[in-house]
Amino acid sequence: MNPHKVIVVGTTPDYVARLYETYPGRTCFVMDSSIRGDHLLEEVDQSLLLFTNLEDSRKTLHDINRFLSRGGFGVDGVGCFDCESLVVASDVACHLRRPFPPREAVIKGRDKFRSKKAWAGAGVPSPQAALVSGLKETLAFFRAFKGAIVLKPVSGSGSELTFVCRTEDEVVRSVEIMERELPERKSNPLFRPMPPLFGDNLVNSCGVWVAESFVPGPEFSCDFFLEKEQVTVLRQTGKVKAPGQTFGSILAYTFPAQYPAGFSFQELCGILKKAAFSLGFSWGHFMTDFIVCDGRVVILEMTPRPGGDSIPDLVRLATGRDLLGLHLDFVSGRHRKGDGIPDPTGVFASINLYAPKNGVVQHFDSRSLLASPWVKGFFPKKGIGDLVILPPDSYDHRLLGYCVVSYETGSDLVSLAKHLESLLHVSIEV
Repeated sequence: MNPHKVIVVGTTPDYVARLYETYPGRTCFVMDSSIRGDHLLEEVDQSLLLFTNLEDSRKTLHDINRFLSRGGFGVDGVGCFDCESLVVASDVACHLRRPFPPREAVIKGRDKFRSKKAWAGAGVPSPQAALVSGLKETLAFFRAFKGAIVLKPVSGSGSELTFVCRTEDEVVRSVEIMERELPERKSNPLFRPMPPLFGDNLVNSCGVWVAESFVPGPEFSCDFFLEKEQVTVLRQTGKVKAPGQTFGSILAYTFPAQYPAGFSFQELCGILKKAAFSLGFSWGHFMTDFIVCDGRVVILEMTPRPGGDSIPDLVRLATGRDLLGLHLDFVSGRHRKGDGIPDPTGVFASINLYAPKNGVVQHFDSRSLLASPWVKGFFPKKGIGDLVILPPDSYDHRLLGYCVVSYETGSDLVSLAKHLESLLHVSIEV
């Protein structure tokens, strides 16, 4: 067993179990005490698990010192797969003198207003944005911009509490939901206030939100490494929006990405580098969302962690390469120049299957789904007895699972998703 390990900070039990099984001897884990006893951790060597209060950096660092001393192993690097744990991961890496994006840059990247303010100052193409609270300020932004706008939390992740507003009535309805739902999330780590920078006032991330211009065009996502002023793009995927779901919800990621006319990969690499530098990054593994509008790249978000959701499984089944393992190699300095992810030989997608209503899962049968010739893998997120809660009350409890499929170029993924939904036999009772 390798005496030096990558410390993975703050990840979820399913990732812990996966990393432990796939990369034996390479990792140890620092997790919040709230998930102690999770059944997914039962098969993991308990000597590799440290439970602590991740909201108390001083205690976390003290506990890590004792943990490493007791375990008798050194640290190759510090990894992180979760947005809400990036700041503490940066603190851990600084404490252990291991490479990781700096705290100030992490905070800017996690803050959807600060990041766009930095990009605007550096000339990076991104939506116009303002920090607003209440209906009056939000309507003022809408009227001044004179176009469709998007409202989203300062922090948060995915499409949670994200709205597009094309009329004043839509602004009113969206603000009503924001004012009701944001305070309900004040204990959620994803919505905790971002620490102040350079004398800034602490922003109540559950009392304000970001208003930004709506940028039309297809959306994409990519992973890239940044080191020695060089950008290495690892994977590029397209996004298909989910009809009938809340704004921003993803029906499918497509791999490889199919870009519209006018797109330039060289331009993308240059913008990724400039966007990262303007936030204060000079090294790291990043996930970035962007839109291609009239052939030009417009950056939406950039965060120093690997792509999540269904993307790792999509990439692995399409190419045999593992984004999670590439992350471990990168943070431990083991990757070699040229290590990356090849384009798949076919066309693949990961398709989300959403629950149709609230309730408790009474029956869940995926056998017909798995027998489909398109399906290369199915990853359930629900089982019998699990609770389903739809937005805006919860965005995390509506996903039944996702399929990785191989399909013909030009196929209608919306129709394919409906067919796959019909093959997943689920009963939900209120």
